[in-house]
Amino acid sequence: MQKAVFPIQSHADITKAINYMHTHYTQAINEGKPLRVVIDQKEDKLSDAQRRLYWLWMTEYGKQRGLDKEESAAFFKYKYLSIIFNRDNVGEYPETFKVIRDLRESRNPGYEPLRQFVSNRMSITEATTKQMAEFLTDIEIWCLKDGVRLTCPDDLKYVMEVSQ
Repeated sequence: MQKAVFPIQSHADITKAINYMHTHYTQAINEGKPLRVVIDQKEDKLSDAQRRLYWLWMTEYGKQRGLDKEESAAFFKYKYLSIIFNRDNVGEYPETFKVIRDLRESRNPGYEPLRQFVSNRMSITEATTKQMAEFLTDIEIWCLKDGVRLTCPDDLKYVMEVSQ
């Protein structure tokens, strides 16, 4: 059965969601896979300004550490974004990270290639503005401790101040 998402903006939308559940309930029970309903609030995805600041910082960090911006991005996504995505249960990342941890603990030679693959493919586009603000703060703190000076243009200073 396909995943279905119903944004609720009116009573008519509630009716659509209930009708979907009524229509698919019997099939799901017969397959031994009962329906699961998750209700949460929509969060805004990262902003263009956050994306611009992120890539500026990846370029600056990379230049100061002899890396290209993609290598810098993979490092920070592994170090910080993976923790945020795991904590917030983003997509299939928590299951993927569990497999990676299990491989590391068993000293499986597949651990490092898989870790690198996931770090390279993890996407900031799946982050909310709040998650991205946290990620940018983590990067900024890491760089300060690592002796890397990052610039923040005046027109981008607000991107790390996302309301809770």
